[in-house]
Amino acid sequence: MRWNISALKFMYNMERFATQIYLTQRRSFSENETIKKLATAAENEQQHVDILAKRIQELDGSRSHLGLVFQMMGRILAVAAGLPGKLFVLKTDVLIEKRAINDYGSFLNRIDFDDETIAKIERIIADEKRHVGIWESLIKELKSDNITGK
Repeated sequence: MRWNISALKFMYNMERFATQIYLTQRRSFSENETIKKLATAAENEQQHVDILAKRIQELDGSRSHLGLVFQMMGRILAVAAGLPGKLFVLKTDVLIEKRAINDYGSFLNRIDFDDETIAKIERIIADEKRHVGIWESLIKELKSDNITGK
C-alpha cells in the first residue's frame, strides 16, 4: 500500500504543478478564447488535485508537503515558457501533458492499484489527452494566424 500512496502523492504534486502553470500562463495571451481555455484547464487540473487528495486520505495517507514547491516551480516554468512567445507556451503545454499521460500509464503498469483508484487515474488520463488536443489545436490556429498575418 505504501507505493500506492507515494505514487498518488507524486500525481497530486504534478497536478498542483499543472494547475499553477495554466493559471500563470493566462498572462501570456490577449485572446479571450485562449485565456478561457487555460482557465478551464486550470479548473480541471484542480479537480484532479482534489480527486487525488481525497483518494490519498481514503487510503489513510497524508497529503504531500511538497505541493507548494511544485506550485512555485509551475509558476516559474510558466513565466519562463512565456518569454519566447505564445507558440512556445503551447508547445510546452503539449509536452507537459504528454509526460503526465506517460507517467500515469507507467504508474498503472507498475503499481497494483485497487479498481477505484485505477478508475480515477484513467479519468485523469482522459482529461490530459483532451488537453493535448486543445493545445495542439491552438498551435495550429496560431501558426495559421502567423501565416495569414492576423
